[in-house]
Amino acid sequence: MKILTRVLTPVAALALAAGLAACGGSDKGATSSPAPTTVNTAAPLYAQLPQAVKDKGSVQVGSDIAYAPMEYYDTDGSTVVGFDKELGDLLGTKLGVPLVFNNATFDGLITQLDSNRFDAAISSMSDTKERQQKVDFVDYYMSGSIMFVKAGNPEHLATVDDLCGRTISLQRGTVQEEFVTGTLGPRCVKAGKKAPTVMAFDRESEAMLQIEQGRAVAGIQEYPVAVYNTRQSNGKFQTVGEQVIAGPLGIAVSKQDTQLRDALQKALQQSIDDGSYQKLIDKYQTPQSAVKEATINAGT
Repeated sequence: MKILTRVLTPVAALALAAGLAACGGSDKGATSSPAPTTVNTAAPLYAQLPQAVKDKGSVQVGSDIAYAPMEYYDTDGSTVVGFDKELGDLLGTKLGVPLVFNNATFDGLITQLDSNRFDAAISSMSDTKERQQKVDFVDYYMSGSIMFVKAGNPEHLATVDDLCGRTISLQRGTVQEEFVTGTLGPRCVKAGKKAPTVMAFDRESEAMLQIEQGRAVAGIQEYPVAVYNTRQSNGKFQTVGEQVIAGPLGIAVSKQDTQLRDALQKALQQSIDDGSYQKLIDKYQTPQSAVKEATINAGT
């Protein structure tokens, strides 16, 4: 799978703006989410934590908190919310220490793991072979791209192959645009059909407007983002079909910190086994993203 392009959704952009205003600046290392400060030494996996984590009383997590619905600031501009944050809370109950989210630039997360600024990174990061050369991943979520259309699916589209010869609307520079032009288009031509006509825009909101106004029949977005955007659209859009170019997102941990990696893997597996992970998947309405097993470095 290719590295997922992190697109700042309109809602996330507003949340981020509120967060910066509340902090009085853009120092991404200066803010963290409120989290329980208590340590539970009786938690099932506390004994398996590295001593350094026990001494700190927390797992310090780096995250680019501007990517709804995965991680973003709530309307108060300081509270971190989203799937990844709630997953961190679940893992914290198993480990006996809170996972504290700290805002950081996405491109610098791996470097900051290497420098020990953070213990882990949870930021919708794709587990890829290239990144595995630098960090280990505990894979917790399957994320690819999915098609979305006007509510009611007036063109009766079922799969991305139904887009051959149609006009679609995408955000420019994303892996979704690359998929359509580099994979789907040639596949259509090979099948004796026309390649899709792509309308590309700088902002996702502009691309969605084309579908709403009937200039394009569909769009393609990253799966959790598409689900979130359709839920926020007041019934204007719906997702259709299955994910394409899907691969795992992972919790990144330094290759030197195998003890923490293994503790996180066990915490995730316990959350899967006891059903709490599935409840979180259900809350965010992303059934195609659920994993059945907490794997390490499963990305390709």
